[in-house]
Amino acid sequence: MRAPRRDQLRNRQRLITAAREAFTEHGPEVALDEIARRAGVGTTTLYRHFPEKEGLIEAVLDDLAAAVRDNAERAMQNSDPVGAFRAVFSQSCDMSEQEVATFAQLAGAGNRADKHAQRLITSVVGPATDRLRSAGRLRAGITADDIATFVRMTLSGDGDEARGKAIQVMLDGLVSPQDATAT
Repeated sequence: MRAPRRDQLRNRQRLITAAREAFTEHGPEVALDEIARRAGVGTTTLYRHFPEKEGLIEAVLDDLAAAVRDNAERAMQNSDPVGAFRAVFSQSCDMSEQEVATFAQLAGAGNRADKHAQRLITSVVGPATDRLRSAGRLRAGITADDIATFVRMTLSGDGDEARGKAIQVMLDGLVSPQDATAT
């Protein structure tokens, strides 16, 4: 299979950008022809890239998570597993209020979107979670999927201050003291 042409890549990105804006303004119920209009392409082009609305929602969730993923990768450079975990967890929640609201709305658009959002967050926090577990500092029985759920819980906080408190409480409960044994 050959690589997509530049115009195809450009149109796909225009659709994702337009969908992100439309979903932010109107929620996941926005009509696909409105997204195509905003992107400056025909509906046929939209359906060629995204045959189902769920695929477009997943692409926008991916787009929203891209900066968070980059932040998490930088945080993993920290040689201290606890510091890296705290940074990844905190930065997984480091989105603007508008981005958080859009992410939550899209994740709630259906079962497929919800599972995709959970997989995205798990993939971001998984490496730091595994590293913390290997260092013996993660509370017993906690999985990367649990951490992703906790991240989603903190995203529901009303405003930056509430989210910051929720993050701190979660972190304090997840990281075992130095002398405790964790598995």
